[in-house]
Order: sequence, then C-alpha cells, then structure tokens
Amino acid sequence: MNRTLVRSIVCELSYAVTVAVQNDLELARKRRSGRTYSDYLVNWGVEVATDLTVSESATVNPTGLWAPLSPLSPVFTLTGGVSGASVATNDNTFNVFYPLSALYKPDLFRTNNQERPCRHPSTGQQGSPLVDIDLRILPLLESRIQLVTIGLADSPDDDRNIIAGEKNVLTQTVSIKETISGDISPTWKFSTGTVNPAGTFLSANRMRTHQVVFTFGRLARGGQSLSSLAQAFHVNEQLRAGLRETRFAPR
Repeated sequence: MNRTLVRSIVCELSYAVTVAVQNDLELARKRRSGRTYSDYLVNWGVEVATDLTVSESATVNPTGLWAPLSPLSPVFTLTGGVSGASVATNDNTFNVFYPLSALYKPDLFRTNNQERPCRHPSTGQQGSPLVDIDLRILPLLESRIQLVTIGLADSPDDDRNIIAGEKNVLTQTVSIKETISGDISPTWKFSTGTVNPAGTFLSANRMRTHQVVFTFGRLARGGQSLSSLAQAFHVNEQLRAGLRETRFAPR
C-alpha cells in the first residue's frame, strides 16, 4: 500500500506541474502580448517529506457462564473470561527531491482531463484511495503564477527576488487518516453453560495515518537540491507538522 501511495503522490505532482504549465501556455496564446508566466518553474524543484504509519490492533475477550445441570434453580454459577490484545505499528519516513522539469509530462496529461494514468499503470486504476482526495497542489502552483500574471508579484526568476523571502517558496502539508475496524460476538449455548454470553469476542482495528509535506522553491546551483532558503522552509514545515524524524534536505 505504501508503494502505491508514493506512486500516487509522485503522479499527482507530475499532473499538477504539467497542467499548471499547459494552462499558462493556453492562456498565453490568447494574450495580446503572448507572454507566459510559468517559465520560472523550469528553475524550480520540489521536496517531499512523508511519514507513513500503519497501526494494527486486535483484542480477544471470550467469557463463559457455567451452572450445575441438575437443579431447576441453581444457587451456584461460575463466570469466567480470558482476554488478550496485540498491537503492531509500521512506520516509514522518507524525503525525496525532484526538479520540476523532470515532472513535466505533456504527453501524459491533458488540461481538460483529470485522469492520472501513471498512478497504477498495471491495472489502470487511479491508485491509492488515500490520495484520491484533492492534495491542492495544482491550485498552489497556479496561485503563484496568477500573482505574477496580475502584477501583484514579480517573477521568482527575477534576480531581485532571490532573497525576497517567503514569496519564493511554496509549502503544502497534507494529513491523511483512514480507520477500519470491526468485531464479532458469537455465542455458544450448552446444557451446562454458555460461552461468550455477552460482550465482544474478537475485535480488530487498522489505522493509517500519513503526513506529507511539499516544498516548492528555486533550485540551488547545480540543480540537485532546493536553495538554502527553500530547504530551511522545508525543515520548518516538517517540524510544524510534527513529523517524528525530520529529515534535512539532501545536498
């Protein structure tokens, strides 16, 4: 499941980057100036930090009621029970980096089609149900492009904005939680007693809690990591999100 989740997240990133650029190119053809405003994304990258946790628990609690066979109204009965529980937790954390130019795939995605065929290519499914929610990556990218388009901000590629601060870094934190639980309560009746006359015999619970931190920013020299400013924001967002093992960006 975690492998499917990771594939789905990367696919969602690729979809968002591609559609954001393609939408800008389509609008540029309608502008009198023909100008595009998403060019700076070529020099940007994204780092993704994830904390994938799966917790499973099970409880067994059988009970019994015994009474003598002969008396019509027994004055003595015996009730007993045994209980047991187990808990298992699986944690996976990782931090990955992608230049946005590597995520741009115009042959795979279309602006008028929301399908993401790269999520699960073996079956054609949309991928992990945990990311079938809207991760809001596309609106995040387009919001920065729109600020440049309407003149409320300069292009991040402008040298005057290299150290301008927060407006050259975009961050998004997503928390995903899924819980599945169930129980069974069978009862067995015999002439001298009853097994599990009341209560839950067996219960099980499975909970997935995933946190994903996305940080978009300008590439450092060499294009193998984010700039120091963007890396600082990335670490800070992980701390704010409460990721147990905050990972520093690769250098």
